[in-house]
Amino acid sequence: MRDKHRDPTVAIIILNWNGWENSIECLESIYKVDYPHYHLILVDNASKDDSIEKIREYCRGDLKTNSNYVEYTQQNKPIFVKEVDYNELMQIELEKAFINSSNHENNLLFIKNDINYGFAEGNNIAIRFAMKKLNPDYVLLLNNDTVVDNNFLKELMVVAKKRDNIGFIGPKIYFYTPDEISKIVTFAGGELNRTSCQPHPIGADQIDDGKFDLEKKVDYVEGSCLLIKNELIKELGIFDPEYFTYWEEIDWCIRGQKAGYDSVYAPKAVIWHKGRASDLSANSIYYMIKNRFLFMKKNSQKTQILTSSLYYFGYYFWIILLSVALLHKDDSKQRSFLKGTYDGLKILIR
Repeated sequence: MRDKHRDPTVAIIILNWNGWENSIECLESIYKVDYPHYHLILVDNASKDDSIEKIREYCRGDLKTNSNYVEYTQQNKPIFVKEVDYNELMQIELEKAFINSSNHENNLLFIKNDINYGFAEGNNIAIRFAMKKLNPDYVLLLNNDTVVDNNFLKELMVVAKKRDNIGFIGPKIYFYTPDEISKIVTFAGGELNRTSCQPHPIGADQIDDGKFDLEKKVDYVEGSCLLIKNELIKELGIFDPEYFTYWEEIDWCIRGQKAGYDSVYAPKAVIWHKGRASDLSANSIYYMIKNRFLFMKKNSQKTQILTSSLYYFGYYFWIILLSVALLHKDDSKQRSFLKGTYDGLKILIR
């Protein structure tokens, strides 16, 4: 039985893949948050660069971050790192001091995966570990290319505790600009048109003038920063690994919606995110398109599949094709887009 009067504990999970510079800036911002009851887990998804050694250097205090968003400090260095290989993960017994939430400021569990499991299963590996070994009240998934405001976790928890049926909570997300602190919104909650299967990130590319300050129920929360309730994970399970990357968080939120859990946008919680849809790689385009059909197959009624297919092939297909073929003139992205469409159709009719 959990003590309702104590502050909830949070297992924060960050996934790294060939992105150590982003990861150490993200870690530096996390270690400054004004919320003491968390455990921090960093997962390396079999990086091919020197991510593991660079993250070790940062934790020793031998590698500084360079950021306009977060000031580097030596005060919490060295960070105590527990490194665990993927095949040893569920067998380890963590020292009592390591999982003590009051000692979070110089602790890091570093999971080293044997292959690249993608966003979905890469996070699943850490979620399973956290649920079994740490039993937190909440799990927070955080992209490594984010920087967080020091009050963001406290503000997420304020919203999370308002109603028992709140399952997913997400912050206001600004676009990260290297030269100055940005107020350009990239995400203020998500809406999903079930007739077209078209997701809509509220506020994308708009200057924050106060109109995104209302806390509200939304259809989905972006996976770059997603707080999930313990009870929801136990009831619904975790990401569907078939997605690999993209659409898995929308799938999760819609599954939660069907089970009676709300997704809520928390505007007082703030982070900055470096990723943008216009920067998608050819590989990302493939999964974004293929998984659209996978989501339709799993979550749409027959009439919705019909209307969504008509929307896709009557409009969306041509917009994306013209963009990658004529505007960007990128053959690799065009091939990925067409292959994603072809493989998605095979999923839809199987």
